Amino acid sequence: MTTSTLIANFRAAAEEIEARLAPSACAMIAAHNWIVIDDFGPLTFTLTPEGKKHRATCTGHGSAHKVNRFTKADAERLAAACDARAAFWADAAREEAATLRRHIATLEALSAA
Repeated sequence: MTTSTLIANFRAAAEEIEARLAPSACAMIAAHNWIVIDDFGPLTFTLTPEGKKHRATCTGHGSAHKVNRFTKADAERLAAACDARAAFWADAAREEAATLRRHIATLEALSAA
């Protein structure tokens, strides 16, 4: 993968995140906007019905704006079980976009040198 391809991929990902963060006419239930994050990033889960509840099984990592969202209490419960932390998705997405922008700046600086 070339540096220019990597920069383009990072830029596209950052722009997708920033578009999701932009205000819109659509509203989302605020209570279901918490995600679970470990040291490697946001976690994805498969939810399996079990009676009137669901079992959540971690299936890997994803982008903060694409992973499962939960109530704060459920995210905190999952985080405790996964040795992770609960985070508000928009805060995590802003942090993810900022990290991508820093990587882009670093790669562009190295390419220019």
